Amino acid sequence: MSSAFVGCIVSIDCGEVLGMYQGQVTCINNSSQELTITKAFRNGLKCPVSEITLNASDIKELKIVKNSTEAVSITKKIQQSTPSKLSPENDCLLSGPSPVKIIEKPVSVLSEKQLNDSCNVRNGISKSNQEGLVNGFLKKSSSSPRMTNGNMPRSPINGVNRYAATNGNGYQRYTPPCENGGHNVRYTPTKEEPQRPRRNSASETKARSSSASKKIDFRRKIQSQSREDCFSAPSESYLQDFDFEKNLALFDKKAVFEEIESANPELTKVMDNKKPQKYRCDENVLQSAPVVYKQIKVPKSVPSNSSFVTDSGLVVPSITYEWRKKLFEAAEKLGFKQERQIEMVGRSASEMVLQLLGGSTRLNPQNGHQLPSVMVLCGPHLQGAYGVNCGRQLSNHNVKVQVFMPGHAQIPAFMEDELKLFDSSDGKRTSSLQDLSSSAVDIIINAMDTHGNTQYNQQGWFIACSEWANHSKAPVLSLDPPGESTGVQAKWSLGICLPLSGGDTASKVYLCDLGFPKKVFTDHGIEYISPFSHKFIIPLHSRS
Repeated sequence: MSSAFVGCIVSIDCGEVLGMYQGQVTCINNSSQELTITKAFRNGLKCPVSEITLNASDIKELKIVKNSTEAVSITKKIQQSTPSKLSPENDCLLSGPSPVKIIEKPVSVLSEKQLNDSCNVRNGISKSNQEGLVNGFLKKSSSSPRMTNGNMPRSPINGVNRYAATNGNGYQRYTPPCENGGHNVRYTPTKEEPQRPRRNSASETKARSSSASKKIDFRRKIQSQSREDCFSAPSESYLQDFDFEKNLALFDKKAVFEEIESANPELTKVMDNKKPQKYRCDENVLQSAPVVYKQIKVPKSVPSNSSFVTDSGLVVPSITYEWRKKLFEAAEKLGFKQERQIEMVGRSASEMVLQLLGGSTRLNPQNGHQLPSVMVLCGPHLQGAYGVNCGRQLSNHNVKVQVFMPGHAQIPAFMEDELKLFDSSDGKRTSSLQDLSSSAVDIIINAMDTHGNTQYNQQGWFIACSEWANHSKAPVLSLDPPGESTGVQAKWSLGICLPLSGGDTASKVYLCDLGFPKKVFTDHGIEYISPFSHKFIIPLHSRS
């Protein structure tokens, strides 16, 4: 089957390193997977070798330009149209006259006589040697020299037939013809004949140098005049200060505009009817009134010993846990149930953790070989339910999540619902402390602390988990930590609704929006305007 392609003209692409080859196929070796072409061209240039062999692994693309029959016909046409000089039937070309026909340029009829006379005087040619010129053309004679050593005879110049005698070194000299038709006698002018001036003579060099010196003197004269015009001004003209205010007072802007409007009333009418230009929301932002930074005000009866500010400068006061509990109860009465609150906190906490893990840089399809891992330490209470909900939503975003929950503790009903939902995801749940020591994670979520109940802090699982978190290299995020300090050293802490007074100031504080209606706050005497703007989580800075 491969023999059918022998003789085809092909074009082979071997990539950027080897280049593009064209040629005629002469051999195809199936065993060694090699292809041999002849009359090869590489990147448009003819190759110095007669044959080139290419390996199949180097060939990127192969195109058949002409098949074998078309290639044979093309080769025959080329041989018929351009026969080789080395072929036997063309040997006569080497002994006969040159196949190149030289056509001399005719001399102008008007200046023919003058041109011939000047050439004869300069080259010393007599009238008897001008028989070869007829009407300005060179006569063909049988004694014209043929090609010698591969060099063609030179074409006639100015109507005079000049032939060069080679001296073996490739250099040629002009030898005018003699009276007897020979070419070996060198002509020497006599004293009576005018002598030709030599090129680059001393007189010509002197004339050139004199003209060049005149040009240089002229340029220097112009430059000196320009310098005098520039630096010849009196110093008093520029030492005096220009009074801008005095000259500005002389300009009556109002009078000038009144003159323009009176001269062109139609133009003024068009300008008045022109509609104002529309801007984007971030282009023409004008401050209509002074900004009120204290938009959240709590009653004086609420103990608030600390306050925070956002990145935009808004003041966010802190409240006690008892007052926040009242806000939660009011929200439940309006239909904002506990399950919805847990879902909102878990959603906001998972969004914060995703950003801390690296966001789109870490979580993308091209980076699936190093998925982040998170350990969630939960207790059997409401804050533990926040952690389980956050772990479930992180697992839905392809994060490796492991939840620790003590097995012997009594679990409330809302916690059981969250654990059932978590078990339906890809996350893992454990109650063994040995699993903590063997796991390397990116972030630890602390959901073991609760408000008002310190009995969990004295239990063994709580102490062991706190020691493991403090000795781990992974940073810790605490969900809704209590005001008093706990055993876990957190890098970030996430508050809910409003920050609690007396909280841990060592960690960076963030605030989560639960989406409570404004009526929840106004019913308790709190003037509330949301500080979250376009976000659901905002950082808070201690107001000193």
